[in-house]
Amino acid sequence: MHPLTGTASGLSSAAIHHWSMDPLIVLPLGLSAVLYAIGTRRLWRRAGTGSGISLWSALSFCIGWLIVATALLSPIAWVSQILFSIHMTQHMLLMLVGAPLMAFGHPLLAWLWVFDERGRKAVGAFVTAERFTWCWRTLSAPLWMFLLQAVTLWVWHIPSWYEAALRHDSLHALQHLSFVFAASLFWWVTVQGRYGRMGYGLGVLYVFLTAVHSSALGALITVAPSLWYPSYEGPTGAWGFDAVADQQLAGLLMWIPAGTVFIVFGLALFSAWLGEAGRRVRFGIVDASSRPLIVALLICASGWSACTSRGADEAEALTGGSVRRGMAAIGKYGCGGCHSIPGYPDAHGSVGPPLDRIAMRQYLGGRLPNTPGNLMKWIQHPQEIAPRSAMPDLNVTDGDAKDIAALLYTLR
Repeated sequence: MHPLTGTASGLSSAAIHHWSMDPLIVLPLGLSAVLYAIGTRRLWRRAGTGSGISLWSALSFCIGWLIVATALLSPIAWVSQILFSIHMTQHMLLMLVGAPLMAFGHPLLAWLWVFDERGRKAVGAFVTAERFTWCWRTLSAPLWMFLLQAVTLWVWHIPSWYEAALRHDSLHALQHLSFVFAASLFWWVTVQGRYGRMGYGLGVLYVFLTAVHSSALGALITVAPSLWYPSYEGPTGAWGFDAVADQQLAGLLMWIPAGTVFIVFGLALFSAWLGEAGRRVRFGIVDASSRPLIVALLICASGWSACTSRGADEAEALTGGSVRRGMAAIGKYGCGGCHSIPGYPDAHGSVGPPLDRIAMRQYLGGRLPNTPGNLMKWIQHPQEIAPRSAMPDLNVTDGDAKDIAALLYTLR
């Protein structure tokens, strides 16, 4: 039974027959799934099953897609027009479950592989253009990502905006699309963004801040003495439920269960962050005696990284390498014989792609998300990742890989 006065069983019986086929929802959802399947299949046929997009990542996307489809097309969507609490549940499924699972499936990489090689190069040229990279760098900075998600959540819960979305299907579809987009970007940047594991510390901060402001919104809805959204009064009352009590339940759902999800995610990120710090200690990147200072140092370094896009200090913090030693390593392994590297006159090769702005590229070799760990893997074992690549395995040591990666991350 729904915890309100009324007949929940009657509503459930009526809802089971209401499945949505709204083209504004069905077409984007269907297209995203088809393109993901085509792109992933082509990538795996070219590089091997699990390359670039692991089986777990593909499964994550599929589960996330099913959850989003269920939230938007199943009877949940119909009942959400009657009960605000169910509408809140729908939004939680979109933002806290479906969106992050889809984002963790690397959909951009899969969709890129829908194109042939010529098309991928054209897309690559577009996304590496200065204007696009500036926009993407801004959007994917942790601070802006946090603000975008917060503004999206609060603006769409302004009574006049929310009421307009209830009255107009196209605006309602835009509301759901913006929720999915903002949440996907939030979780992708937090977990898989360009700062890699060094960004987990900053991610922990923003996840907990998001838990605070979303719980605050839920609390305001819960304690409101009157209806925020009068459009619910008629439909809710017609089914025998109390609209104010239903609103209180909706607020509680945002306040407690949703806040709990954010806290769990935050603790998981915090655990991963400490694990990475421990790994860095074992590899001699930081001294074990300085562990009590790791949290403060990493927060400061990550915060500074969000405000500046250049500098050797940032690159060295991300990779654990030395930019100065990276210059020598590039000469040692003959990188300039195949690549042109801005600022290094002896590096003017044309066999491989130019390495200008490599730190701002989204993917390495068209398949690996551009994180410090993946860049080091690519430097050391390119043939394992892409057997058809012209880049040979040069037996690059772990230390040299960190130094070269540090140097490359100054190219923005």
